[in-house]
Amino acid sequence: MTSHASPAPARVSPAQIDAALMRLPYDQWVVMPAAAAHVRDLGLPSESLTTVIRTGRRRGVLRTKKEPDLHLCYVMRIAEEPRRRAPRPRD
Repeated sequence: MTSHASPAPARVSPAQIDAALMRLPYDQWVVMPAAAAHVRDLGLPSESLTTVIRTGRRRGVLRTKKEPDLHLCYVMRIAEEPRRRAPRPRD
């Protein structure tokens, strides 16, 4: 029996995520294939695009939108720096 499970997501360091986020143009919608090209230009696997996009959205650095009629997804950087959450204090 074969498994069709997705492979584990590629490990991407916070510094690599920051670099990928800052490669996207500020305040300009970009199609996802172009965003993937920015990620690949940094030497990251294109599979890490999902991690970069999700992290950017959680940090409030990126916005995304879909145009179902055209089957396109877009991403836009809305922050001038790669925000990071403060580390949680350990008890």
